[in-house]
Amino acid sequence: MKHILVPVDFSDISMNALKYALDMFKGKPLAVTLAHFYGTPKGGAFMMKNIDRILEKEAQESMNALIKQMEEAHSEVSFISKTVQADASSTICDMGNSGKYDYIIMGTKGASGLKEVFMGSVAGGVIAGTSAPVMVVPANYEFKAASEVLMTIGKEPVVDDSVIEPLIELLKITGDQLKILHVVNKSDKVMEVPLGKLKSLVSEEDYIIGSGDLNKDLNSYIIKDDAQLLCMVRTKKGFFNRIFGGSATLKQTFNSTIPLLILHE
Repeated sequence: MKHILVPVDFSDISMNALKYALDMFKGKPLAVTLAHFYGTPKGGAFMMKNIDRILEKEAQESMNALIKQMEEAHSEVSFISKTVQADASSTICDMGNSGKYDYIIMGTKGASGLKEVFMGSVAGGVIAGTSAPVMVVPANYEFKAASEVLMTIGKEPVVDDSVIEPLIELLKITGDQLKILHVVNKSDKVMEVPLGKLKSLVSEEDYIIGSGDLNKDLNSYIIKDDAQLLCMVRTKKGFFNRIFGGSATLKQTFNSTIPLLILHE
């Protein structure tokens, strides 16, 4: 049985991510933890206590209604609810780092710049702070079965098998084809990159010469390709960060037109 964590704020974006997760794992043994986080604005002790009670009541009522709806529509899935007064990003990271969840699946919407990625986004905070595989689903994106997973790598060997195991497991579940996209510099020669355990699963390999803007290159490629999921490995000193600058994975989170699976080295 797969265990996934889906943070929800009851918005259309988070509900769409939940629907995507259920569609992806449809027909498979699945346990879904729905987690909602609420906070208290600054104020006096009396005001805080009263607001706490109101927020807690509203959050619990919304969660109970959602659980009832989900159980009626998906009786084969085990649903667990967590309604917590806490910071969303840090608490989701802690839950992901507990090792209890195979994937964190959450919705996201576009951001205008890196400042919003680092300062204002729950998704950005989770990606930066957890070791669990994270899948971010763009607003309004609908799951498509029997599709292609596109994985981008640079000129370095694929990371160890334990890092890519969540991708391998996902491919087994969905039956998707895996395509490897090599991103190289103009000065690089096309070369064989050891793919390790992925080699037997790869249906196709392709190469593009990077323009210096990896995210733009990826999205241009995705438009012409048939991929329905993009996979990237986030490393502290990886190829993409060194060559293209900044965190390419975090940037892609807010610019990808298809869901993005982020693995952590």
